[in-house]
Amino acid sequence: MILRSYLIREQITPFLFSFSVIMFLLVLDTILQQVDMILGRGVDWEVALELFFLHTAWQVALAVPMSVLAGSLMAFGRLSGDNEIIAMRALGVSVMGLITPALISGGALALLLVLFNDRVLPEFNHRARLLTMDIQRKQPTVAFEDRAGILIDDFRDHQILIGEVDERAGIRDVVIYKYEATGYPLTVTAEEGEIRFAEGSDDVFLMLRQGEIHRLDDEKPDLFVTGAFEKLTLKLGEGGRKLSRTVSGYRNDREMDIGSMWDRVRTYESDADSIVQASSGRWYALITQAVFGGGETRPEHPSDVIAFRRVAGRLSSDATLASHKRRQAGRLRVEIHKKLSIPAACLVFVVVGAPLGIRVRRGGGATGAALSVGFFLLYWIFLIAGEKLADRAVVPPWAAMWTPNLLLAGVGLILIVRLSSRVR
Repeated sequence: MILRSYLIREQITPFLFSFSVIMFLLVLDTILQQVDMILGRGVDWEVALELFFLHTAWQVALAVPMSVLAGSLMAFGRLSGDNEIIAMRALGVSVMGLITPALISGGALALLLVLFNDRVLPEFNHRARLLTMDIQRKQPTVAFEDRAGILIDDFRDHQILIGEVDERAGIRDVVIYKYEATGYPLTVTAEEGEIRFAEGSDDVFLMLRQGEIHRLDDEKPDLFVTGAFEKLTLKLGEGGRKLSRTVSGYRNDREMDIGSMWDRVRTYESDADSIVQASSGRWYALITQAVFGGGETRPEHPSDVIAFRRVAGRLSSDATLASHKRRQAGRLRVEIHKKLSIPAACLVFVVVGAPLGIRVRRGGGATGAALSVGFFLLYWIFLIAGEKLADRAVVPPWAAMWTPNLLLAGVGLILIVRLSSRVR
């Protein structure tokens, strides 16, 4: 028990160090990808922090298995480099006895990660998608100060041209083109005015003075109508200062837990079976009519040929729809297996990382990091390729998601066997 607890403690520091470095790199990559959208939309820093926090869920799901691999390599590499592995082997501890504590800790992490992927990750993905959509719909905050002489089209149904902008005197020489759902556009000109933002909302108003309204008559296009005003208030729309939050009950495959996905899989497969049964009945009726029908019911009759083609077209549509339903069910099965196979990689990476770390010995953290990145990239390439093939129904979902684990586990077992035979 003392030896097992010691081996487990030796992995904690390398694991936490690897996890911190990987999370830092992933967060930095997310910031670099999102910073243009956030700055361009004028998003508050609280909203930006919320978005980055929501993205940490998938980053944790990705960083934990990779940290297990790096931590195992560095921990066992240090033990081997300090000849502690040789001392333990001299006491009669087998290679599997050395690796078992790491497997126990890896199994505990795998179970926690399964719960995390099933409960936390879908909710964070859902909220991150909605928030990203809300930010993308948000218009940049309208600025008038530096846009004199430039046509402003930030508002729906309005185009504004301002001749001069003065912070104290307001705006001068204003021309506004207002487009309506029906009829000709309205042209409003004013000598001066001011811009106001509503306190209780995000709406922008133009308070115009000493101006005219020009438009063509809707019923008589050759009739030009004009009018003058002393004061006029125009509501332009939202100024882009506030973020409108969306609430949606729709969830894609990465925003559902395993139970919800299984329910949808059963629904898709039941719909596909019903379509196939209905199509079988139509085929039977069509063949029966073609073979046993007589007289005018034979397929050679023009009216019967049209009916034959109609039924054949319906059968083709049914086959396409049933195939689509089964592909949808297959994609959900892929996601279900992925929620389980990625956590299981924590055990697989221990099986690979521990014997590899013992063989590397004094390679140091750089060697361990390089090997970790190499093995993880290989694992991820197989996983992504398998997902693409499974989505296209080329391979079964379980094979696509579990093959990388099986291959790396095989490599790890070979390393353990060779290491055990070499030690003997």
